[in-house]
Amino acid sequence: MANRRKKELPISIAVPIVPMLDMSFQLLSFFIITFKPMPTEGQLAINLPKLDATDQPPPLEPIPPEDKKDEYTVSVFASSDGGLALLGLKGPTANLENIRSLNELLGEMKKIPKPGGDAGKVSITIEAANDLNYSRLIEVMDLCKKAGFDSVNLMPMKRGGG
Repeated sequence: MANRRKKELPISIAVPIVPMLDMSFQLLSFFIITFKPMPTEGQLAINLPKLDATDQPPPLEPIPPEDKKDEYTVSVFASSDGGLALLGLKGPTANLENIRSLNELLGEMKKIPKPGGDAGKVSITIEAANDLNYSRLIEVMDLCKKAGFDSVNLMPMKRGGG
């Protein structure tokens, strides 16, 4: 009789899943409601180098004549609020200082002759003021692409200009 023991009932373990789901949905909704993405302009990672008086340009290697490009410079001056104040276009066939609008600049850029009908033989450099809003700089870059130029470069404004 001593060998007879009471049968133990199996232990039932229950995990309360409903409260855990409720809490996870509350946390998810909290993070969705409080999420504030950065403005688009803040996400654009472009840093224009500062031009210093001690900086020396690297020595240039001669370019073969068949690879030489006509070089044009678009100067972009900023207003006090970071917008476009004034534009300029300089190059072998253009020397315009007081361009007031992007449409006027587009018209002048379409007048630029393309050697052999190839816009790849023409290089456009955008010389931008350091206090210019990046969105305005992108507008000028898009305008160069719209005018048919694939080679668009950026550089900071030289001292004394802007």
